[in-house]
Amino acid sequence: MVQHEQDRRVRRTRRQLQQALVTLMREKELREITVRELTELADVNRGTFYAHYKDLEDMLEQVEHELFQQLSQVLEAHTPEEMQGNLSPILRDVFSFVWENRELCLTMIGHQQGEPFFQELRRLIYGKYLREWNGLYDLGSAGRTRPNYCLEFVVSGALGLVRAWVEGDMAEGPEEMAGLAEQLIVNGLPARKDPNWKEKGPFWT
Repeated sequence: MVQHEQDRRVRRTRRQLQQALVTLMREKELREITVRELTELADVNRGTFYAHYKDLEDMLEQVEHELFQQLSQVLEAHTPEEMQGNLSPILRDVFSFVWENRELCLTMIGHQQGEPFFQELRRLIYGKYLREWNGLYDLGSAGRTRPNYCLEFVVSGALGLVRAWVEGDMAEGPEEMAGLAEQLIVNGLPARKDPNWKEKGPFWT
């Protein structure tokens, strides 16, 4: 019971520090933030901060690592057999994950850390494909020396969609975005029969 209470306090403290970091990173660069102002905003003493992190850079790295660990667990929950011919569940879970962590994702993408964030996200998805999803869909051989153009197109397109959604303040819900992603991945862009379609906005409206 004592250990459980300690673990709960640790998680609460780390959440307070994380929320304070997100708030401050919306206003300034990481290098401009001090441990003092972070701990004051989080209502945590400096000694407690240093019990968890070496410095602010270490804290940001740990926060990103934890985020990607959680996302990896989301991906691991879907077996290749479940994904055969049906991408809806995994796409829905990924967009829901981003939605649930939207404050942190908004901060990472809007900050100079945005590019490393997406590079790591791309590495995670690409690695998952090479280890487990290769062969589910005809994206070409993953082991050849030439670039796998189809895989690059799908991964880059999916990440671009996530990025645009986050930068657009997530006006659409995760279910709607998951449906759009599946439509684009599986069916591609739909043909327009209406000659005036350009005047009517995006095709999914």
